[in-house]
Amino acid sequence: MDTSRLSSGEMVAAASAAALLFIMSALTWFKVQTGPGGRDAWQTFTLIDLVLFLVVLTTIGLAVACMAGIDLRSLPVRPGRIVAAAGAIAFLSLLFRFFVIPEIEIQFPGATGRIETDAGDIDRGIGLYLGLVASAGIAVGGYAAVDQRARRSSRRR
Repeated sequence: MDTSRLSSGEMVAAASAAALLFIMSALTWFKVQTGPGGRDAWQTFTLIDLVLFLVVLTTIGLAVACMAGIDLRSLPVRPGRIVAAAGAIAFLSLLFRFFVIPEIEIQFPGATGRIETDAGDIDRGIGLYLGLVASAGIAVGGYAAVDQRARRSSRRR
């Protein structure tokens, strides 16, 4: 039996959540009440946006490899565990930014400034909430792939 295809359904679910996370990164993640409006994930974050992009690439890449039947047994860790860990990292990073709102830099022609988060001028946007849900979906999909593989291997004994 080909063990690389055992968890493809769960990996497809995780990859779908990853694709949604990528699409949602263009939505408003933080809204500025007084001033120039909202910021998406790419405009707001300096490091977290790159982490999210790597999580999306890793999840979709491993799901495509599982669906294509590529033998991934040479990996030191099962693909489902990698996806679950990547989703957990994305979720925890976004959860941190849910509670610790970043300062937003505003650039005008000839001037640069920052909006202070203490003043309450920055609100969370819909993109942050949906990003949290999508990153949790990645983690759950990866965990389900690991759990499904463990249940199938225990049935074969």
